[in-house]
Amino acid sequence: MLMNIVTVHSFKGGTGKSLLAVTLGYYLGQQGKKTLVIDGDYGAPCFGTFFPPTKEPTPFSSFLTGDARFSDVVTETPHSNLWVSYAPTPSFGQEILRADVKAHGKYLKRIMAGMKSAQDELGFDAVVIDNSSGISLQAINFLTCSDRSLMVIRPVRYGVETTYGLIDAIYRKLKYADPKGARRDFLVWNQVPDSSDATVSPRIDAYLDYWQNKFAEAGIAYGTAIPYISDVVASMISDNPLDVPKLTRYLQAHIERIAALVTE
Repeated sequence: MLMNIVTVHSFKGGTGKSLLAVTLGYYLGQQGKKTLVIDGDYGAPCFGTFFPPTKEPTPFSSFLTGDARFSDVVTETPHSNLWVSYAPTPSFGQEILRADVKAHGKYLKRIMAGMKSAQDELGFDAVVIDNSSGISLQAINFLTCSDRSLMVIRPVRYGVETTYGLIDAIYRKLKYADPKGARRDFLVWNQVPDSSDATVSPRIDAYLDYWQNKFAEAGIAYGTAIPYISDVVASMISDNPLDVPKLTRYLQAHIERIAALVTE
């Protein structure tokens, strides 16, 4: 069975993509799939708040630069069937992000070799990548090596319209580079407001429907719409470290739907 590789991406920060990547990875692990979650957000790494390391981890970037084996950058978590790979410190992460095209070409080959090692040598069933926001060569590399992606968007006009305008820059090219047609990309709305105003709710629904259709025409299928959940926000503020099982329960129905889409 082929390993599922899912990249969680957004074109702006603050969409909740890291939370989605972590809870999806946790859920897949609970379903018996040996899962690796990679922190690929080198501009804003955050996995230490979800999975505090017991010792200084070797970051994934050390594998990219050839200074470590793939197995060296994989750390087991206390959760069943769940492993993580940490991002480098922000200062070194910026060096990776600023690297030239030639260097990123080498990094892409390393990532693909790492994915092969994850399946063939370490026996993973799924890899979930928390990608850098926006458009960078590093972000494109992670998208290129995956066969599934989740585009996470908050339903605010500047975010949605900017994201749609950038689809041609990345997603259409990724599909053209997939002659077998195996690639599947999904739209995930996050923090959708729930208005008690009877005149506002239909306008929100119409706005989401309009953009879902636009994204579908561009080859990005509808995944799910996650409402604003105050318990999630409260937990993200008050819990230290963040309680991954609890956060997953808050998002359970949506994570189940996403998991079904990316593993079918």
